[in-house]
Amino acid sequence: MTDQPAKSKSMSGNSSSPVDLFSNKLRRAEGIRTQNLAAARHRLFVIKKHDATRLHYDFRLAHNGVLLSWAVPAGPSYYPGDQRDAIHVADHSRENAFFEGVIAEGYGAGTVMVWDWGTYEVLNGNGDVDAGLRNGRLKFRLHGEKLRGIWVLTRVERFAGNRRNPVWVLTKERDLFARSETASSILEEAPNSIGTGRTLKEIDEEWHRGKGKSKLQRELFDE
Repeated sequence: MTDQPAKSKSMSGNSSSPVDLFSNKLRRAEGIRTQNLAAARHRLFVIKKHDATRLHYDFRLAHNGVLLSWAVPAGPSYYPGDQRDAIHVADHSRENAFFEGVIAEGYGAGTVMVWDWGTYEVLNGNGDVDAGLRNGRLKFRLHGEKLRGIWVLTRVERFAGNRRNPVWVLTKERDLFARSETASSILEEAPNSIGTGRTLKEIDEEWHRGKGKSKLQRELFDE
């Protein structure tokens, strides 16, 4: 992975199919995961860009065989002064970590993009994710292609929606990767899929043409 957040690549001029490009990304991830087997605090994270009832970003951390999940309506920000609401939702299945396509109906219906992925390193005490969940504060370092550096999820005294989901806030710590308030937004700078380079519109169109329906399940998780 590069030392700076990567910009999404256009699909134009590339003869490889989205599935081929996505598979190559996953093979690369598997190599990174193999190198980190001895580093118990390195785990997989995935961020989905999800055009459902309204556009939001699904922030997911692999832990104990599932994906811990937060819905971030405004998306992540590299500016430490931004506190982005992160609604803690039900755990998701790890088998769908790299699903990119269209959910036709029911909960979460809409177009889903894999916006970023990589590994995360827990910085809470001795790397205890469960303690962080109980105490309402998770501090971690992201090793992604778009998101890097130290981030914090903090639970606040608010709830969201009819389900009364706990609200946390996602903030960027001040480090070499942090940006100023006037700097460009990573959401605008790199809006497309990290695996295929596609836009949400392209994902939707190819799905309904019967293309790109492979879920590409891979187990790149802590066991």
